[in-house]
Amino acid sequence: MDVTQRIVANAAKYFREGSYQEALNLYQQAAKLYDSRFFSANIALCQQRINRKQRNEPVLPGSPAESRQLKETQGLLEHYYRRCQELEYQLLETATP
Repeated sequence: MDVTQRIVANAAKYFREGSYQEALNLYQQAAKLYDSRFFSANIALCQQRINRKQRNEPVLPGSPAESRQLKETQGLLEHYYRRCQELEYQLLETATP
């Protein structure tokens, strides 16, 4: 598991535990390493949960919608990570004489 995968795995863990600020910080780090579009939904969810906590609104961790979105986001992240790796290898192959 490389650095970005660890960052995202830890961010997802923090989010599931309700540590939204820690998750937000890690998703923002991941967004700096890769295109921020890949993490915009995660970042928005973290910010939304932080705002709810500050307003003392109930948060439903583990709700079906949250679980579905996290699963979809994780799947997209893995897809784009693999695609990025493929493109890097292609670039290296074309750059090598």
